[in-house]
Amino acid sequence: MSHSTSRRGTSYLAETAYIPKVAARSWRWAPEMSEVADALRAVGLPTDLAEASAAVMKRWDEFRDAFLTTHDALEYVHDTRDGPPTCAKGRT
Repeated sequence: MSHSTSRRGTSYLAETAYIPKVAARSWRWAPEMSEVADALRAVGLPTDLAEASAAVMKRWDEFRDAFLTTHDALEYVHDTRDGPPTCAKGRT
């Protein structure tokens, strides 16, 4: 374990301040998660987690490298089939 890793008191997953950063970069990972699902499917393993990850990341696709608040990032990831979320889209 590296020195910087060993000093962390919490996981990045527990630090909500990282959510906007992840949202702005998720366009890079959504296609990879779809490929993971395909690979899992090919060998008969469950694909649910990879497919769900890709779906969440695709919802942030239009915010490619944009600035989002934590609130906006979380609001936009909710199901938007009934229309867009109330957050301001594509803030820079």
